[in-house]
Amino acid sequence: MANNDPIKDLNGLLTSSLFSRQNAEKVARVCHDAARLVYERQKQTGKKELKTKEIAAALVLAETLHSSAYRFVAEGPLAQLFGGNCDEAKAWGYYTDHVLGSVTDKYGRNVVIDDDGIKSLYKDPESGAHDVASENYEEVRGKRLPWIRQTIENSEAVYVVEESLGRSGVRRTFLYTAIITIRLQQQEQTSYYVVAVREGKNGILRFVTAYSMFERDGFLHAIAMAKRYVK
Repeated sequence: MANNDPIKDLNGLLTSSLFSRQNAEKVARVCHDAARLVYERQKQTGKKELKTKEIAAALVLAETLHSSAYRFVAEGPLAQLFGGNCDEAKAWGYYTDHVLGSVTDKYGRNVVIDDDGIKSLYKDPESGAHDVASENYEEVRGKRLPWIRQTIENSEAVYVVEESLGRSGVRRTFLYTAIITIRLQQQEQTSYYVVAVREGKNGILRFVTAYSMFERDGFLHAIAMAKRYVK
């Protein structure tokens, strides 16, 4: 007779001789990500219990993180702003000369990066708003500027979040993601990167902001309400 405690069953299965240690660790990593996504969805929706299909959807999303993630190493031109000072003026100059314009993603879609995108360099510590003011400039955001085009152009790990706008329809935001290895002074650090692109009138896609985190749980929080984009 099957055990009625699936958690106990899973723990027993992963620690049994049926699995090699390597496979047990891989299963555990995928299951951990799925569980974290479910937790984040529960927290963000305020639901105490999700439907089984919502749980399954989180598992599918977790699978894509392990099978289809976009990775690159930030070195050379991609790390040129990381080594030293990247003050506000330098960030503005780089944005104007190297980021501003348009870029085509892996799906053949054109993404506009306009003047409003400069707001991504700023964040009010109290409100969280992207208010352009020197006191709100974050140097770490400036140092990530070379990754914006890199991620939009090359990542197929794209997720879409749909927000209901009442009678006016649905607003879609596309999250282009990357897992980045940063190499500085013979040291390496992993960063999870998200570039947000919003769909506007006539289907025009515009860059909104870019942000990163060093903790995987933070990355899972960022994509928890999304689903994988399929053209």
